Amino acid sequence: MKSVNPYFLHTLLEPITGLADDDGAVARYASLDPNDERSVRKVIRELILPHANSLKEAVRKEVRLAYRFYLSKPEANWGRVFDSNLPPFNAPNDPRLFFIWVWEECFLGESYDLADWDSYSENPDINGPLRL
Repeated sequence: MKSVNPYFLHTLLEPITGLADDDGAVARYASLDPNDERSVRKVIRELILPHANSLKEAVRKEVRLAYRFYLSKPEANWGRVFDSNLPPFNAPNDPRLFFIWVWEECFLGESYDLADWDSYSENPDINGPLRL
């Protein structure tokens, strides 16, 4: 059985994490329509993609696995994951869409479908991402 750590879902969002407390960032994204895919993808390309590309390969591998696992898991709570990062803009009506857009921008051409997701186990070790 393979192990997946949900805390790696937050790794790609580090550039926007906590910006809900930054008045300047909130003002900058006040007009962003979170349901406008094109606009949100632009933000992802500007802020998240450079960070994703700078990650060590071992970290990218764990992030990729976490995204694949949870995007394939029907009961994943994407609103909770999104909100826990305190980004400076709201989630789309379907928060899972945001994470699909992040996946598609950061892992071009790769499918997130994980047909055998039940052969994985979750390891919610909050310190896991710090060890790589």
